[in-house]
Amino acid sequence: MFDLYPDFTSAFDALRVYVEVQHDGLLHAAELLGGRDGLRLAQSVIEGVARPHLPTDRTLKACGEMLDLLTLEHVHDPSRIEAERFAALDPAWPVVEDICLLADGFKNVLHDYLDEAAQQPMRPSQVAA
Repeated sequence: MFDLYPDFTSAFDALRVYVEVQHDGLLHAAELLGGRDGLRLAQSVIEGVARPHLPTDRTLKACGEMLDLLTLEHVHDPSRIEAERFAALDPAWPVVEDICLLADGFKNVLHDYLDEAAQQPMRPSQVAA
C-alpha cells in the first residue's frame, strides 16, 4: 500500500488526517452498511478523532466498532442490521471496492496508532486509583 502520510510526527496524526480526508466516504459507507446506527457510529469516530487531544477510550471503542462495520465482521449474524444491509449490496457495484479501500486504510492507520500507543507510558487516566 502507498505510504500516504510519511511525514507525520505520530500515528495519531495519520489517523486524524485519514479520518478527515475520508470523512464523506466513511459516513457513506457506514450508513450503507449499518443504517442510521452506522451513520451515528461514523460521526462519533469523526468527532472523537478530530478533538485536539488523544482519543478517549470511548472513541477508541467506536473506532473498533467502525472497523468491524467496514470489514463486514458481523454480516453473518442475522440479529444485526449489517446482515440485512450487506445482503442488499451487489458485489459488482463500484461502492464495494471503495468500502474495501476505506476499510484497509482505516485498519492500517488505526492499528499503527494502537501499536504506537501501546509502546507509550500509561496516561494518568489509565492508572488505577
